[in-house]
Amino acid sequence: MKQKKIITILLTAGFVLLFAGGLSLPAHAAAQFDPAFYAATYPDVTAALGTDPQMLLAHYLTYGMAEGRVPFQGAAPGTPVDGVNASAVITPAPSTGVPVPIGQLANRSSLKKKQTDAEFAQAYNVAWQTVAPLAGLPMEDQLWGIAVAMRDHYDSGMMYSMSTPHYNDPYGYFVLGTASCAGCARATGLCLNILGIPYEHVNENQYSHQWCRVNVNGTYWICDAYGLYCGPEPAPYMHPYL
Repeated sequence: MKQKKIITILLTAGFVLLFAGGLSLPAHAAAQFDPAFYAATYPDVTAALGTDPQMLLAHYLTYGMAEGRVPFQGAAPGTPVDGVNASAVITPAPSTGVPVPIGQLANRSSLKKKQTDAEFAQAYNVAWQTVAPLAGLPMEDQLWGIAVAMRDHYDSGMMYSMSTPHYNDPYGYFVLGTASCAGCARATGLCLNILGIPYEHVNENQYSHQWCRVNVNGTYWICDAYGLYCGPEPAPYMHPYL
């Protein structure tokens, strides 16, 4: 990746991850997990978790093996695996300028939380207006633009809260103007999903700082307006400031 494309910024405008500590693999594992095959074969999984390869692998190791799911084409149900087949990693296609429909968002289950359909639609519309100018840009620029927009939105007069209605969802962030870092993460995630970018919600539903983790052409980035950082993570699931 060219140096000019490594955009690390300090924003001056003021499913719990089961594998956050590392994946534990069986000693006899040998085969490689195919995330593209798994995503295409099990749309119920991608509807809940998105298409990030590590999320899909975590699902297979935690649930899929016991359920008899198949980790790659031609494998027997429940076959052990020892990692992701790098050649089969899913790379999101660049945005064409057409938003991903609200019913097809990769992380929709997490994003909707307890919002009504009408509330979620309102948040979706604001998010699309926010990211429409970023459609078609390189993914690094899209993440940077989303982080700046999310921070500007917060600095425009939002109130931090962990108790008001919708404090942890996009409706609270975009419409009610009150949110926590969880709400910011989901609002950010909604923007990402609308552009066709899947993500991981780090520390989701935990009493801990939360942010979006995105696979950018094989390098994982943090997109976190509340944590004042957008750029490559220094180590897996490590925030440079928190």
